Amino acid sequence: MLLITSILIAILLLVIIAYLWQIRQIYNYFKQLNIPGPPPVFFFGNILDIIKSRQLSLTVQKWTGKYGRIFGYFEGHTPVLVISDPDILQDVFIKSFSNFHSRRPFPLKDPEGKDVHLFRAIGLRWKRQRFVINPIFSSAKLKQMTPLVHRSVDMLMKKMSEEHSKGQPFDIYAYFKRFTMETIWSCGFGVDTDMQNNTNDPYLIRSQNIFTAQKGLKVLIILSLFITELSNLWLQIDRVDNFIRCWLQRIIPFAKKFIQEDPDKWILRQAYEMIDKREHIDQMTRTDLVQLMLESASNDDFIQV
Repeated sequence: MLLITSILIAILLLVIIAYLWQIRQIYNYFKQLNIPGPPPVFFFGNILDIIKSRQLSLTVQKWTGKYGRIFGYFEGHTPVLVISDPDILQDVFIKSFSNFHSRRPFPLKDPEGKDVHLFRAIGLRWKRQRFVINPIFSSAKLKQMTPLVHRSVDMLMKKMSEEHSKGQPFDIYAYFKRFTMETIWSCGFGVDTDMQNNTNDPYLIRSQNIFTAQKGLKVLIILSLFITELSNLWLQIDRVDNFIRCWLQRIIPFAKKFIQEDPDKWILRQAYEMIDKREHIDQMTRTDLVQLMLESASNDDFIQV
């Protein structure tokens, strides 16, 4: 028994040493390509600098001034190439777009794009989706949503008039925030809200919570950035955590005051419910993004482009 334990401990140590050695080698990635960038801290990369500044955009702007328009940094041990040169960006977005179309996977999302064998399939699926959705964003289609925008604008102007009549300074940012979210929900999700009048509107609260992740979720996001090899594990932990919270809310009504569902999953559920309702309506007079997308939807596996 002691021998087996010693062997397992030795194997574990070898795995840890090999893993740390691999990370150390990854930090030479940009050096081998002669690409400048901030020196990484072992295991953390440059993520500590980003956390200190609290804004990735400010940190990238500072690094751009120091290292130029093309540089690399590390999120944990994941290399990230930053490009702000217009000529190269034109090549990426236009000339060589077929090689750069895939989106970067977000933390705690299904890592469907990480399998190299699925890369081409994902690219074709993206091309199909883009072909189906692209006509929706024509000027003629977007103008059909003008009445929805006007309704939100009219309510905003009414609130501005009410505040002006008081003759006192007020924070206009709060009103613009509610106006923006109301317009997005109305035009994008096909949901009419009252968030410009009601600051406790559930759609407003959930939308705001998207940008204020809970501490537990923040820890999982950081772990998914640092230890990408266990991304499936962090994803499953997040799913189990959200399932338990939803289950507690369902069986214990008063628990809703203390336990909140993951806001992005709540928003997705609202969107799916709205789509399900629209699919069972024969004639729809409302014109919004959801309706336009449903009208353009196709069940064909392949679309000739």
